[in-house]
Amino acid sequence: MQSLTYTTPQTTIRETATIQFLHLDLRGAGTIVVGLLGSDGATFQVTYTGAAAVALMTALNVANLSVKSLHQRVLEKLALDGFVPAGTVTGTPS
Repeated sequence: MQSLTYTTPQTTIRETATIQFLHLDLRGAGTIVVGLLGSDGATFQVTYTGAAAVALMTALNVANLSVKSLHQRVLEKLALDGFVPAGTVTGTPS
């Protein structure tokens, strides 16, 4: 399983985040919900809606996942968009 190890932890306890679930809703305006689990056991969700969600789903649909895993792409996007701190994705795709 891959996780994102934060360059600067959010707290002294939560140092990493792993994806618990990824929900892609292609109907209507489109929605992406990412469920995350922190190393301290805390859970949290990030939601993309509308045109941003549709654009992300389109990019994921055509992405070469043999080069970079789906989890890695999602974790890096969450960090890029400021939902989680910047960090390094480690671990083996599962």
